[in-house]
Amino acid sequence: MASESVEDERQWAAEKRDFVADRRDELAAERDAVADARDAIADARQARLDELERQLDARAVELGSTGDSVESAASRLADRVGRARALEDREEMATSRDAAEVDRDEAAERRHAATPTTKLAAAFAEVAEHLYAADSFDEVMSRIAQAAVSTIAGCQMASVTLRESGAFQTAATTASAATAVDDAQYAAHEGPCLDAVDEAIVYARAFPDTRWPTLASRPVDHGAESAASYRLAAPRLWTDGAGGSLNTYGAEPDAFSDDARDIGLILAAHAGLAAGAAHERRDLEDLAEGLNQALVSRDVIGQAKGILMERLKLTPEDAFDALRRASQRLNEKLRSVAVTVAQTGEFDSSDAPRADSGATRPPARARDAGGA
Repeated sequence: MASESVEDERQWAAEKRDFVADRRDELAAERDAVADARDAIADARQARLDELERQLDARAVELGSTGDSVESAASRLADRVGRARALEDREEMATSRDAAEVDRDEAAERRHAATPTTKLAAAFAEVAEHLYAADSFDEVMSRIAQAAVSTIAGCQMASVTLRESGAFQTAATTASAATAVDDAQYAAHEGPCLDAVDEAIVYARAFPDTRWPTLASRPVDHGAESAASYRLAAPRLWTDGAGGSLNTYGAEPDAFSDDARDIGLILAAHAGLAAGAAHERRDLEDLAEGLNQALVSRDVIGQAKGILMERLKLTPEDAFDALRRASQRLNEKLRSVAVTVAQTGEFDSSDAPRADSGATRPPARARDAGGA
């Protein structure tokens, strides 16, 4: 609890600093707006003075004044130089204000990037990319456990439990101690990692917990003083009673705050979807491999049939029946027999249909005798 109080004070101080900085930026922006308006008025006044000078010069030329024309011209020149310098000063000040505004914008962006919400969003974006980039279901499980340790405050170690056909097993872990805590729950037939397969979140502030009397304090023996387990929700993945949970273990009692548990729920949702996607990808790859094998088998069986048709003068149906007979006699798959025939040309002709069965044409010599 003391650690939460210190964290709250730090959060309050950070928010106060951000508020002061934002207010300072607002005041600076207001000053810049006033200065810009002042510069615009000065520029308009100077443009008017330049126009008046031009008119005076033109009037002096018309009157042909000579006595004090030199002094007047010098005075007007000095005024122009002064106004030009003032304009340069204003432009320099405007440039400085622009640079200051850029610095303030960058500082505001840095403060925004440093806020807990922004950090959390960036962390989850990275976690999601990391999870969906996994090449296999097992790798997704491993990355889920790793992401829990790096993302959830208070998580000392993590694991992933899977339930298949009523049996529980640890599919991924970040530490052997986490596996030991899981095994203790499997042996006791109770615990947060088992309950979380069917519940969104199960939180154990400390062990022992009255909900699991048989488990008692066994998790503490392996370094888990508290635990928070989350259901891995992936309806398309969990069928026939299967399911999974993400288990996070703390080294202290009540290690997971409300915010930490909320983050765990979000992570578990991401993890469940990533696991489902990996499972579907694996199914599609298996289907593609099966189709490819079927095409290859069909091709090699066709080759073997062609060899038998040419060598034994069989019809396509009889050639296939001969391969089937050989497969049964040798107790081998039909494709294996066909590969042997296609590669070596060897085949026991006793497996071919007999001529007197009516399934094939008689040999050429028998046909010749009958014709005679």
